[in-house]
Amino acid sequence: MIHVISVSNGSSACVPPPNPRRRHHNRLALSIVFLHTMFFARRSAASARLLLRNQPQRRFDSHAAHHHAEPVNESFGRSFYVTVGSFASAYVLYRLSQSNQESGSQSWISGLIEKWTPSEKIFEERNAIRTVVMEKAAHDRHLFQSQGPRASFELKQPEVSFNTAPPYNVPAGSAVDLSHVTAHYERQNQKMEENRVARMQDGKVVSLYD
Repeated sequence: MIHVISVSNGSSACVPPPNPRRRHHNRLALSIVFLHTMFFARRSAASARLLLRNQPQRRFDSHAAHHHAEPVNESFGRSFYVTVGSFASAYVLYRLSQSNQESGSQSWISGLIEKWTPSEKIFEERNAIRTVVMEKAAHDRHLFQSQGPRASFELKQPEVSFNTAPPYNVPAGSAVDLSHVTAHYERQNQKMEENRVARMQDGKVVSLYD
């Protein structure tokens, strides 16, 4: 189907009718482009929002908005004066000691040191006492180490140490040597046996143990 369109100059032109499929494709393309645009716009807005949230807040102050601060009077500090005073005192003491030495008299610093320093006699007495104590300790140590171990030990309770077993069911000869008693009774039994054999030979035997 062909549409006829009149032109302003009185002539007419033939225009083909619009294709519905092409119109549908154009609408679909526009929708896809719109969705992509909205998606990237949302992503960029979220990234910008996150960047602004993580970025530290900076506040700038203008010196023009306030009055100028008062000048601060900075001093050298206590340590400076202490150091300078120490050097000055040391120099003065050194000059005083040198002047006393030149005049031949002892300086008051040397006198102060000598006053608080113990005399050599005290150190000699301490060394002598310490030497005597060390010699005594060495003598005692050699005396104790030269002695050998004791050969016997005293028992506090001998009856408990030796008589610990009960007096019942004790075999003869387990505690005392009874060999001489055994030999005595063996000789006695042998003599009785010899007498019994002699009586049997004479015919005077009434009993075996008569």
